[in-house]
Amino acid sequence: MIDLTNKASQSVIVLHQLIEAVFHGDGSKTAELLTHFAEDFVMVTPTGKSLALADVEDLFNRLTGARQGMTISIEQFNVISQRGDEVVIQYHELQQQQNNHSHRISLAVINCATQPPSWRYLQETMVTN
Repeated sequence: MIDLTNKASQSVIVLHQLIEAVFHGDGSKTAELLTHFAEDFVMVTPTGKSLALADVEDLFNRLTGARQGMTISIEQFNVISQRGDEVVIQYHELQQQQNNHSHRISLAVINCATQPPSWRYLQETMVTN
């Protein structure tokens, strides 16, 4: 289980490094970013909206270069469950851009049998003070 925990945790870090690069304006990273998602990937946004993979692709295309200087920090990994090569992992995501910051707790379902690991599901919840 430790190997899959490490693989899932590393996948979270790599994915968010790619997201940060896209936000900074590196549109060439969008295609690589999308290879981390399964064809049936679903993301539930902090507002409760459900996005399919095509919607996520549109989102990243719109946000390319839109968040210059934003930093994303990932911490507090917690494996909720594992079945075979699939890991359900929770983590905290901190985004900061100048004086604006947000904190999310996210839950992802990641198939660690593929290279890169394939994200099947992501749900983000905003943390408010």
